[in-house]
Amino acid sequence: MAHLVPLSPALALVVVACGATHQPLPNDATVAQSPSVTAGVTAPQASPIGKMAHIPAADFRMGSEVGEADEMPVHPVHVAAFDMDLTEVTVAEYAACTRAGACVAAPAVVQWPGVTSDDQQLSKDMCNQDRADRQEHAVNCVDWKMADAYCRWAGKRLPTEEEWEYAACGGDCNDLMKSQLGRSVVRGAARWPFTSQVARSWPGPFGLYDMAGNVWEWTASAYCPYDHPGCSDPRSVVRGGSWSMVDYLFVRLTDRSSSDSSTRNTNLGFRCVGSSK
Repeated sequence: MAHLVPLSPALALVVVACGATHQPLPNDATVAQSPSVTAGVTAPQASPIGKMAHIPAADFRMGSEVGEADEMPVHPVHVAAFDMDLTEVTVAEYAACTRAGACVAAPAVVQWPGVTSDDQQLSKDMCNQDRADRQEHAVNCVDWKMADAYCRWAGKRLPTEEEWEYAACGGDCNDLMKSQLGRSVVRGAARWPFTSQVARSWPGPFGLYDMAGNVWEWTASAYCPYDHPGCSDPRSVVRGGSWSMVDYLFVRLTDRSSSDSSTRNTNLGFRCVGSSK
């Protein structure tokens, strides 16, 4: 389990961003296509922001055989079909919800249980808010309720942990990590000192961008052991790792972390899912 702790800019060593290698995708997946090249000229690519991928219903094995204790046991899971945002919700998208009066404005300071004034001072320039130079960055410093409110305003919801893992791996994550694609995911291709513009790397399974790296992502799931899913833990699961991780093991697609629902951190954002039509 990784920890959601802001790092000093001097220590903000970014390790990986997921989905950096393009790969063949299932025939029934809706994906953002890579740029086409004709006679040495790269054609413009439509922005994936605001678009969704269709994730078909599936049975898969969730968890890791070699990860940390909270990633075990590996267990069978069924997910119904759903649609997922191709990118993390951006600063501009969240600001639209704020202007509509449905969302609280993204804050300029971090907040979590036990936060200190030193923590807030260290991170004062790292919350993206509605900054003009970060409109296409992932929105950060938003707590669970703020993320949930945005998704509801957009006619969507936060993903369950099961949906998130299946969408990230396109199947069994253990199989993915044994492949060339999986090794590329671990090595990564984009490295940033803080958050980055979304979709700066190649998409992974189903055409999804930044499923590891950039910002951790809120889910709708409580942080329960896999063999005790009905626990009463009030914390929420966050997935995907972030720009602040100094160990690539924490951006493995099966890695789990927990966060108090009131946490507003520089390395924490979200994306939404919707019912498949």
